Amino acid sequence: REDLTWGVSGAEELSYHVVEAFRLSEIYRVGVITANSAYVIRPSFFDSHIYVDFNGAPNDIRRVDDIWLNGHASERNIARLVVPSCCSSIGVTRTHELENYLISHHMTRSAANDHALKWFNRTWEKDLWYKFKGENRPQYRSWWTKVYREWINIILRLKFIIYVGFS
Repeated sequence: REDLTWGVSGAEELSYHVVEAFRLSEIYRVGVITANSAYVIRPSFFDSHIYVDFNGAPNDIRRVDDIWLNGHASERNIARLVVPSCCSSIGVTRTHELENYLISHHMTRSAANDHALKWFNRTWEKDLWYKFKGENRPQYRSWWTKVYREWINIILRLKFIIYVGFS
């Protein structure tokens, strides 16, 4: 967002704001990619300056690694892409250790995210701002493709349970 505030409110706005790989029909470039599932980072993306900057960054910013990595990637003109995938990801809505740390140090994740976005203010690509009401949302797959992908997802999860078990 151009106002450097993390997140949105309302179900409809959230559906535009969160770009899920399994819903995409084509690669989509974003400003901040989060690792609810995974992301790929090449060693060449970063050099030692990321560690020097880390030591000089405020404590709360050092706790929000997604924005930290994306800010440095943006600074080096490295595109962050969401690549279409076959299956939905495992929902990760809360990281208990991080939440506990933030609470014990009188911080919130939202405030830390906002602070980190502002910390990297000069690095963000100005053409990648999130626009409300889905103005720049990605192209999503058809309904039938989504159903097919979900069936594949169910089959893969069942295979996993059969071979590995529930634990």
